[in-house]
Amino acid sequence: MFYLNLLWALMSQGQSRGYEMVPLIEQRPNAMAVLRPSDFDRVQAQGRVDGIVSFMIYELVSQWMDETGLPWTALMGGGRDNYVDLDYGGMIRSSLACLAERGCRSAGLILPVNKTQSTILELIDEEAARLGIEVKYEWILATRQSQEEGGYNDMCALWRLKDRPEGLVVYPDRTARGVVSAILEKQIRVPEDLRLILHRNAESPYMVPMPCDWIEVSVGAIASSLLDSLEDRWAGRKQRQRSLPINLVRGGV
Repeated sequence: MFYLNLLWALMSQGQSRGYEMVPLIEQRPNAMAVLRPSDFDRVQAQGRVDGIVSFMIYELVSQWMDETGLPWTALMGGGRDNYVDLDYGGMIRSSLACLAERGCRSAGLILPVNKTQSTILELIDEEAARLGIEVKYEWILATRQSQEEGGYNDMCALWRLKDRPEGLVVYPDRTARGVVSAILEKQIRVPEDLRLILHRNAESPYMVPMPCDWIEVSVGAIASSLLDSLEDRWAGRKQRQRSLPINLVRGGV
């Protein structure tokens, strides 16, 4: 749902800026996605392509975009000057600080596999030490399963541990839905047994039957930043990777 909302935000914001927006949906296997898609060649042959905005891609896909010679930008991490990314480090800092302020002496995290690389783990260690909150590595869970199923299974695995954290941060929203399902099934009391911080999208929030805090992103802000990045490249302005905040929104008691 996030990426569908982002597509519509890009289409509507681009049109409001006076651009003709032509969506190209990549449906090829990953091994083929490194090659320029035939749909792009068809659109470019009509003389309508001045730049490319992309998301849900990986680093190798950028090769064919570079080869076009056109300005392009992408929602992706990696530090290139035409990338837009979310500030996951800021998300970790604000979330752990919130749990500490809520009285939690320990915290766990359920994150996507690609958000458990060494730099994130080192940041978690640093912030936990700074805040005086314990984060054990067995409390940092990641899975390659579908996000909702993975969230459910990760929450079940966490709750089977004899030693459990007092607070939990869950990203992204689809994983959070699986976590909530496991909490309800196991009748875990929130916030008495566990303090929760869940991810949601500002434009498509959802309700949960328990008090929690939220880490929130906006597809509108992401779309705007991607278009700004492309306009900077059209104008020849130097830029660095744009990093957008993931906002902490206080919820129930």
